[in-house]
Amino acid sequence: MDYLTNIMLEIVKFFYAIGGHNYGLAIIWLTIAVNIALYPLTVSSIQQMAAMQRIQPMMQKIQDKHKENPQQLQKEMMDLYKIEKVNPLGGCLPMILKIPVFLALFFALQSKEFLALIGDNNGFLWISNIAKPDPTFVMVILIAVSTYLMQKSMPSTAAGSQMQIVTWMMPIFIAFISISFSAGLQIYWVVSNMIGWAQQVYIVNSMKRTR
Repeated sequence: MDYLTNIMLEIVKFFYAIGGHNYGLAIIWLTIAVNIALYPLTVSSIQQMAAMQRIQPMMQKIQDKHKENPQQLQKEMMDLYKIEKVNPLGGCLPMILKIPVFLALFFALQSKEFLALIGDNNGFLWISNIAKPDPTFVMVILIAVSTYLMQKSMPSTAAGSQMQIVTWMMPIFIAFISISFSAGLQIYWVVSNMIGWAQQVYIVNSMKRTR
């Protein structure tokens, strides 16, 4: 993890140098770069989630038909995925690839090297120190709102009532765990969510126009 942390510090310094000489801006530029790099995978992910949503009625029929026979159920489900060219795990790939970036940034922003690096240049907008949590909780609220938007714009394979519970509970849970994060990490989360939301809306609308 030290290796990833050191790489992340160098990346943050790079975006600081080219992106306005502010570490808050550097984190925003970093977030934009990560989401642009993963955009092709995001397109594939949303297409896979939409495909899973499309075959949901067929899946339900198979589950009802073979609920007493798990082996046959599994076989027919795998056959359905193959015929419909659906990867049930395909929607998770961008999220999985973002985890190392998030963890590297998490440790980098708490490292002694980063604290020494930013010195007095540690403020951004209303935040006095991006190495500490936002004391106004504005970033936490923005995390909750942006997570909600992400959930609402995402194709879902869950039942209506289940999806409503996830849509409301997930933002609350994510906001709660982000309270103690540094403001720099909170900035990353909000910007990543908003870019992800915009990408999802664009991709879903593009898919509707091509049908």
